[in-house]
Amino acid sequence: MDRQTALVLIIIFYIFFVIITYFGACVTVWSSIVFATFVCLILLNVFYPPGQAASDDADYTLVLYGIIEILGILLLGIYITQKTLSDIRN
Repeated sequence: MDRQTALVLIIIFYIFFVIITYFGACVTVWSSIVFATFVCLILLNVFYPPGQAASDDADYTLVLYGIIEILGILLLGIYITQKTLSDIRN
């Protein structure tokens, strides 16, 4: 699959998963966003692996791909850190 198609699919899936988890499963907004990010990062790496990104020609979609990968990992790290620090014993 080419990079542009993979990015468009991931954006559509991201919106879909946020809506499904927020309205369907009644999960909080922050957790819905993080869950959708987690699922979409996995799908993005299946649809368009980083090894393929290294061998294809560079264009604006490569920048968008990199931004999505980096921000997704940072968001997951922030969420895990926040949940870890707020999870205290009584």
